[in-house]
Amino acid sequence: MMFSYNLIRSNRKTIQIQILSDKTIEVRAPKYVSDKRIRSFINSKEKWITAKIQEKKEIVQIPINHFYVVGETFYYRGKQYILKSCDESVNKSAVYLSGNNLIIQTRAKTPKAFQNTFVRWQKERAWEIFNELFEECWIHFSKYYPNHKKPFLSLRTMKTRWGSLSKKTDLQPAKVTLNTLLICSSNNCIKQVIYHELCHLIHPNHGKGFYEIFGFFVPDWKTLKKELEYLFVIKD
Repeated sequence: MMFSYNLIRSNRKTIQIQILSDKTIEVRAPKYVSDKRIRSFINSKEKWITAKIQEKKEIVQIPINHFYVVGETFYYRGKQYILKSCDESVNKSAVYLSGNNLIIQTRAKTPKAFQNTFVRWQKERAWEIFNELFEECWIHFSKYYPNHKKPFLSLRTMKTRWGSLSKKTDLQPAKVTLNTLLICSSNNCIKQVIYHELCHLIHPNHGKGFYEIFGFFVPDWKTLKKELEYLFVIKD
């Protein structure tokens, strides 16, 4: 079987194959290696490539677009809220929860004003809560793996991932990036993602060893994964 792939040549010494989230095959190879040698190497990895493409069958499509109109539904920390507008005249924008309502107060009563206020509040709350949960998970994780240095934590809104791990270099420690939109889910779901990324410090790939230690830290990870998939849309 002959796969189509994107070839990137550089000064590297080895050939590397990577399957991207959209199932694209990306091949990195030394400048001096012939096309024939590259094709032969790819063909020799046919079973591995096929298996990895199958793993990429489901791509998480996280809904990040709202209309920001009164009555619209929002999730926050695993609970569903209805957007309401504060009718009072205010000088300072704010967001607060009251019962099942997520109330946004702004000077201008427009979707754009609601969006700016909500997104700012969402990021602030995510940073505060994620830091607390990350510290909790790290304290537990480091008891079993004390030789690893605590990664930096960063937040970013991502369309297809709940989290990622950038491995350490000679100059910088590893970095765990969490999707800001995880603030929509429960604490347990967020901690599941944190442990997932921390376990990649030990096992970079999703092999048997990875799931053994991941299952140790999060025994109910399959249930929590389904809970996340309920909040977000899964696209085949």
